[in-house]
Amino acid sequence: MRSRVLLTAVAVAALAAAGAACGSGKKPAPAVVAMAGQTVATAKLLSIAAGICDAARQAGGDVDAARQTFFGQSHDGIHLIARGLQDVDRDASATLLEAKQKVEADFLTPPPGPQIAADLRRLAGVTRSSLARFKVSADACPAA
Repeated sequence: MRSRVLLTAVAVAALAAAGAACGSGKKPAPAVVAMAGQTVATAKLLSIAAGICDAARQAGGDVDAARQTFFGQSHDGIHLIARGLQDVDRDASATLLEAKQKVEADFLTPPPGPQIAADLRRLAGVTRSSLARFKVSADACPAA
């Protein structure tokens, strides 16, 4: 019985130490951020960024699917991020909108899929940098 109590105490102490060690790194991303006068869920922002990567992946083989993904999942959200950036960094806001406009132009008169994919990846990088200003860390697009 004594060994069982001792073993339980050791296990609890080990778990507590492991939990403290895990928490000693970077702060976790906030669940919500204030942006453009709104409270926006971090998950929504990450979904916007992921949609750009999904569209880039699709662009090489199916430009129409990439267009639908971009406009359906990310386009409006990029405007939200740009509005939020205007309060903290107008140049970054302009860079984001310029990258978005390049992608929009690509979809109006489509160049080859690889060029659209490259422009979407550039937009994804700019979006990732933009979100970092709000302490939101989005993953880079997987390599093509």
